[in-house]
Amino acid sequence: MAKKRGGNIRSAPTAPSRPGVTETTDGRSMMAPLSKERAVAPDSRGPTPAADEIGFSHLERAGDLDGLWEVFDPTLMVDPASSFYVPRKEAGLNKLVFRLERITGPMHAFLCGHGGSGKTTELNRLRRDSRIQERYLPIYLTVQQFGAEAVYLTHDALLVEIARELVRQGTSYGMDPELAKELDAWGQQVVRTFLHDETALGEVGSRADAWLAFFKAQLTTRREWKTEKKLILEPRVQDLVQLVNRMAQNLKNRAGRELLVIVDDLEKGDSDAHRDMHMRLFQEHYDVLVQPWFSIIYTLPIYFRALPGRRIPSEQLFAFSAVRLYEQVEKRGDRPNLNFEGTEYQLMHRFVVSRVANMLLFAGDTLDELLRIGGGLFRETARVIQDAAFYAEMRGSSRIELEDVENVFNQVKKEYQPMIRGEAVKILKAVLSSAEGWIPGVEPYLQSRAVVEYENGDLWLDLRYTLKAYVRGLADG
Repeated sequence: MAKKRGGNIRSAPTAPSRPGVTETTDGRSMMAPLSKERAVAPDSRGPTPAADEIGFSHLERAGDLDGLWEVFDPTLMVDPASSFYVPRKEAGLNKLVFRLERITGPMHAFLCGHGGSGKTTELNRLRRDSRIQERYLPIYLTVQQFGAEAVYLTHDALLVEIARELVRQGTSYGMDPELAKELDAWGQQVVRTFLHDETALGEVGSRADAWLAFFKAQLTTRREWKTEKKLILEPRVQDLVQLVNRMAQNLKNRAGRELLVIVDDLEKGDSDAHRDMHMRLFQEHYDVLVQPWFSIIYTLPIYFRALPGRRIPSEQLFAFSAVRLYEQVEKRGDRPNLNFEGTEYQLMHRFVVSRVANMLLFAGDTLDELLRIGGGLFRETARVIQDAAFYAEMRGSSRIELEDVENVFNQVKKEYQPMIRGEAVKILKAVLSSAEGWIPGVEPYLQSRAVVEYENGDLWLDLRYTLKAYVRGLADG
């Protein structure tokens, strides 16, 4: 059983962050009755972090509800070397590795997928792959490390973060220290160009990296800049690109390997400000992101795959759909029948079994119902199982029963209800009635995971199970 946090679970389940979404008081259950379905037998930056830094080395398979709470913590990052890791056999991922091994020049790739679909886990596996490490020096960055200003991220700010990481890596390989000084000089010049406070100007050069705080503060006002300021900045951006390229070449020579920079979590965030950031980076300034002379993988919002006028060419886009638990023909029903023989259902079932020693913790068909609620997304599935364990323990039960699953069902439904009004009702109804589901205006609902993308030769969208009957009822009314 898993090592416990110390006593029973006392904190309420937490919802994923969705800006502008609050819980309503509507407690009506839209959950269809459970059928008697066939049960399935149990069966950082810098160097790659060690297993205990990733999060699962201290855990064992769950034997009780406290154990479920531990091992299905949705915030834990999965160590690809852990027994909890369940590999995905995505054609896009395999193609990405294949091309990285064989390409003769730098490769710029954009990994597109839902939040919680396993992108970070697979990127961790990729950078630990012996074939990749033989040729490349993998360098991993995550947007969370950029600070609170990440939502204001610009093309030049992203290059600055990459440059700073090259400097950090370079300390281990003897990179020319003059390059770090050049980065500081570049930053000071840019900040002073647009800073008019005399006291602040004196502080910019007070120490090597003092300019950085002013640079990040200026990002918050970039949207208000007039064309003249932008024209002044752009030549400086090209200077930065050239500096980053010289840094990369110097580090490559010292390390004896090519560079592979991975920028993770760029796709996260559901707010209008995050969408503006995504469009700013991947549409307006796509050409700058592919100028560095070394390989880079950027993560990309799910909706960019079908974005009209997308600047990213298909050969640079590697898509990552959710795990398909049922066939496309089932999407029109309120409660899709799971495809128990399908390899993708079995993948999600292994995701659970790999972490649970006692499958009797799930009464009857409750596990299959929780898989439906999770929508084929690993983080969402972990969250709903953890929350079901909470509800069961609050009842004083030793296992998850149907009423616990109903509580989770209603909890997830209520998280989305505030955003389902007006035009949203028409869009989500159209997703339900369309075989493919690609409806104009669906992008925000893909990003928030109210709508999920699946693939089975064709690419199609479906509304989350918890919302189907609710949305259909609103449309009918």
